[in-house]
Amino acid sequence: MAIVSREYEVPCLLSVEFDGWRPADGDEVTLRAASSGDGWLTSGRDESAVAPPTPPEAPETGGTSSTVPTGNAAAADRPRTARTSGDPATDWWDYVDAAGDEIGRKPFPASVDELALPALFGQELTRDRLDQLISHMGRSFKPEMTRRSDFTSEIFPMMPYMSMSVVEDFHSYPVRVRAIDAALSAEEIGARLRHAGQISPLWIWMVGYHYLCGRELLISMGRLAPDEALDDVATVLDFWRRLALAHRGDGTLDYKDAGFTNRFLPAADVASLRSRIAPLDDDANRALRQLNAALSGYCFMYFTDSRVGICDNGPYPEEPGRATLVRDFLSLDSGQFSYPWAAECDPGVAGVTLVLSFPTEGFREFEINDWGTTFTEPENFLSTVTSASVIARYADGSSRVLTPSEWPDLAGRIGEEHLKLYQTFSDMGRDDRILSATRMYTWGLRPFARVAGVEDAIDWQISPATMALFPEPLGDDDQAAAIFGGALVGHDRPSAFSATR
Repeated sequence: MAIVSREYEVPCLLSVEFDGWRPADGDEVTLRAASSGDGWLTSGRDESAVAPPTPPEAPETGGTSSTVPTGNAAAADRPRTARTSGDPATDWWDYVDAAGDEIGRKPFPASVDELALPALFGQELTRDRLDQLISHMGRSFKPEMTRRSDFTSEIFPMMPYMSMSVVEDFHSYPVRVRAIDAALSAEEIGARLRHAGQISPLWIWMVGYHYLCGRELLISMGRLAPDEALDDVATVLDFWRRLALAHRGDGTLDYKDAGFTNRFLPAADVASLRSRIAPLDDDANRALRQLNAALSGYCFMYFTDSRVGICDNGPYPEEPGRATLVRDFLSLDSGQFSYPWAAECDPGVAGVTLVLSFPTEGFREFEINDWGTTFTEPENFLSTVTSASVIARYADGSSRVLTPSEWPDLAGRIGEEHLKLYQTFSDMGRDDRILSATRMYTWGLRPFARVAGVEDAIDWQISPATMALFPEPLGDDDQAAAIFGGALVGHDRPSAFSATR
């Protein structure tokens, strides 16, 4: 319901806080709303019985979001500090070691840019630096687990499959990462994928963060000590660090580091994308929103009711007062991950990129979080888009800009494939759905293995060590939820992840 409400911009009542009057089963109620977005419930039978409450004041944001960029500098809105030790690599590690604010933000060193990348790639990940990196990631991750809403699923037992998948990442990633990195370095892979429509930055982010989540669950379950498997931990985090640095290209590791932005596309790519956009009339704007909604719903189902199939990057400043956001739907057919349930998917395209140009005035907040999801205040970002293009990407590597008249047909075909996928998953038993969703996440290294030429040399089966925890305890909803939440959020330390000592 929340997905439909967000993507189709349909008002949706998700929860109600009652003050005084409480309806009984069968009572008729009326939902009243103001243009400001405030609303309240009253009794439909006796509206005089309850006076609408005073609309609440807008909650304090605490400055958690970036300002929409209006200048020409790629990182004009990123908090920076000019203090330097004289060595960008030292400044970078000092940044990693700093605590930051309540959500893990901190000023990024002005001395670190793309010219510092070769030195950063060559940095040895010592034990002290490993702990610094784990703490930095954990302080960034923990608040994001609580300050954004979670979705549940009627089809997929989410806590079992999330717990299974991150534990499997911990068990399987060291061997897979070593095979990939030996064939082609993480920094070379990241550099090769710095073009539109090639890889979602979210899957790069998950290489490091999901691996540490799995480590934390095993520590919480008493199956791993914090100082165990340190060579494996360092191997995976060093691969992720170099991969993220190379792909982002500016010295940052994630969206939050860069002021809740990601502008990894080269300037020539951005210029090419902008050259294809055209103004939208009312009909085209409506068709664009319907296509976006259809693609979003399909991707949620394709990726087992998770948001990892959709990723925004940017915003890229245009002339003063305007910016461009790029939204990728990168795996729509059998795709980058070779999922069994996607073998018969035939939406007519392998991926779709939306290039969205919008005026920046009017947004009090504009944030793309580490999951690649855009949040704005006011909401309904797509209704502000005045120019756009839709780029269809095909399995043979070609692409084509679709005319607005083609958007409804694509949305319809995507909807048909969505229903087929729903039926495919509905026909599965509970255990098969959990294991399918586990594979969805744990095959996240496949695109990088393919670039390195070693995809067929890697064993992609779920490991015996992970299967030993299924169905007990990780197959049980309550047990998995208690383990997952207790390990990553339900503690007093500021970091979601345990240091090695």
